[in-house]
Amino acid sequence: MLKVTVITQENSKEYWNTTFSDIWEGPVEISLQSDSKIIGETHLIKDADLVILEFSGNHENPHNILNAIAPSLVGKHFLIVSDTKDADTAIEGIKLGAIGFLVKPFKRSELISSLDRLNTAPRTNAVTRRTAKIIALTSYKGGTGVSTAAVNLSYSLANVYGKKTLIIDAAGFSNHVTVLLNVIPKCTIADICRQGANFDEEYLTNAVNTIGKNLSVIGGLMKTSDLSDINTQSLEKLLDIAGEVYDYIIVDTSTHLLDEITMLFIQKASEVLLLTTFDLLAIRDNRFFINTLKDIGVTEYKIKPVINRQNWYIGSLEPELIQKQISHPIFHSFPNDWELCVEASNYGRPLLEVAPNSTLATSFNILASKFTQSDVPQTQDAASVKEKELASEGTKSKKKGLLNWF
Repeated sequence: MLKVTVITQENSKEYWNTTFSDIWEGPVEISLQSDSKIIGETHLIKDADLVILEFSGNHENPHNILNAIAPSLVGKHFLIVSDTKDADTAIEGIKLGAIGFLVKPFKRSELISSLDRLNTAPRTNAVTRRTAKIIALTSYKGGTGVSTAAVNLSYSLANVYGKKTLIIDAAGFSNHVTVLLNVIPKCTIADICRQGANFDEEYLTNAVNTIGKNLSVIGGLMKTSDLSDINTQSLEKLLDIAGEVYDYIIVDTSTHLLDEITMLFIQKASEVLLLTTFDLLAIRDNRFFINTLKDIGVTEYKIKPVINRQNWYIGSLEPELIQKQISHPIFHSFPNDWELCVEASNYGRPLLEVAPNSTLATSFNILASKFTQSDVPQTQDAASVKEKELASEGTKSKKKGLLNWF
């Protein structure tokens, strides 16, 4: 019997049963599993003769899912199926040993040709080394809470979900990350660039500040002369080496502009969180910024708009209206708790440490869960935030004349 496990977000078992009955002689057992479940429970594909990764429908990040699932594919034959032509995913699949890449609707002969390799192709030797997910946080307009979000997302990943996390301050000379965490950086991105060919994992391990067990910090530029030492080759090497040491790399980038440093981190990121508020200028500027990122080649699914201070505005703008104005899906939204943010910054502590059960802290945990594919620690505030998110999704916003000029 041929045992096939289909990893998908769709209910496509009938489709695959029909497909295999038409081309495979003998019994076939097909099971469906979600990609998020496979990441955490690798035993679900242990007995499979063939694994099919189906990236069809509204699937935002096939490349990221493929790399996350890669360790589970060691010793397995696997096939990638998509309803769109995606060269990046196809190339990555080939590197990992896929027996084929099919685009729906594919021909019967194409699937037969791929399945013929079950008996001839070597089983995949998928890469098992740690590869960190890089998340860059940015905004075109200052004052939208980028540094605060970077710090608290990092803290949640490291302390709530137990992920080994590195936060890099690449936001010019502000060093807000180290201020909000109340730490003096042992090294900065300029120090790392000065190491050149001597930079390695040992240097990184000894040069970062550590906060608790899982959170490490690299500081930003300290003086104008640091700019002369910055080079993209060294920063790329930093990401490559740190990628094998950490689970997540969070980068706080500069606002307003796309300088060389910011561009590098955005291009290398697997996710770009774009912070905006209900401020009309922030909405307008970030709509321009989203289009600019797309124009310079940033893949659309990587761009994740996040609304900050959802209750802090004058008027009655709804998140749905912001989504319409920026012409891009909203990935997450934070409730407003200005006083808590001020208190946390005055103490130099993450707000998740100052008020771990607050609604805002819970919202950061929910954001982190979207990356870790883990359950959110359930508190009364967690349930409240979820209820508000569901209510927001069901709200029908009316057109606001003030935004028509956009």
